[in-house]
Amino acid sequence: MRYRTIPIHAAQAPLALHVMEPQVSGDPAGLLDLLGQAVDAELGMAVPRGAWLRELHVEGSKAVLSLAPELKRFLPDVTQATFAVLRRMLRDTDIYVRAAAH
Repeated sequence: MRYRTIPIHAAQAPLALHVMEPQVSGDPAGLLDLLGQAVDAELGMAVPRGAWLRELHVEGSKAVLSLAPELKRFLPDVTQATFAVLRRMLRDTDIYVRAAAH
């Protein structure tokens, strides 16, 4: 008698994001929508801004973006995608993208 083998795959834990009001300062005109589109594309779903963004400060020649640490396994890809948006939109600007502290 032959038994069929059923492959077992490790389940990925659902993405548990805490929605918080992000801190935004400076002149991020148009950036928030573009950043949100990039994040949604990386996550494969639409998420509220407060679920992925903790802070965005654009002042002079410096931009600092802090992402939600709960992004975990998506953090490297989301970091790259958001950095690419900022680099494209903010020429001659020092750009820092990081995970926010817990």
